[in-house]
Amino acid sequence: MAVSAFENVKRFFIRLGIGLMPYFPLPWEPYRKALVRDSEKRYASGRWDYMNDIAEAHRYSIIVGCCEYFTPPERRVLDVGCGDGILQQRLRYSGYVGVDMNAAAISRAQARGASGATFVVADAAQGVQADGQFDVIVFNESLYYIRDPAAVFARCRQSLSPQGIMVVCMFRTYLARQLWKKLRAFGMEELTTVSISNELGFSSTLRVYANSRLTARAADTR
Repeated sequence: MAVSAFENVKRFFIRLGIGLMPYFPLPWEPYRKALVRDSEKRYASGRWDYMNDIAEAHRYSIIVGCCEYFTPPERRVLDVGCGDGILQQRLRYSGYVGVDMNAAAISRAQARGASGATFVVADAAQGVQADGQFDVIVFNESLYYIRDPAAVFARCRQSLSPQGIMVVCMFRTYLARQLWKKLRAFGMEELTTVSISNELGFSSTLRVYANSRLTARAADTR
């Protein structure tokens, strides 16, 4: 009973923190470093394994659905902050490059990676080295981990094909709201916005961007 009571109290404060986070600013660099440290500890202990659970399945399904709706099956994909490669297991592609700063995550991704998939241990802030253009560039809950995220977004955008899309998903926090404002300043066409929540109480916003209205019109005629 004592353990159950403790877990209930812990869950209460976690939910309270989740509820308050969207309304209070935090120092960006300390927050980013804390997230990076937490990510490394979680992968080392297996605590990120829940990303493969049903609670997260709908978020990946929405990302896959957006990719399939707006781009052809032979798409080339750049997944910035790919973790252990969950997205590449669910998405059709002709080429896939997954980048993550966490070596343990990349090791898992390489072990389960399919033909045509490449995984790289790298800090996106130092530059994503990839040849050619991509039809899909994904930032799935990863912009918070990157130093100068707007600059990285702009750099990756240079590798976007003319009919390509950029998919961004962020947990709802004060800092995420500031990042959304910076992304809007690029003047890209916003093709769709989706609100996502799961049973743990986490809420995220997903947006799909394109360089022009042409992609949106092409999708409407399919």
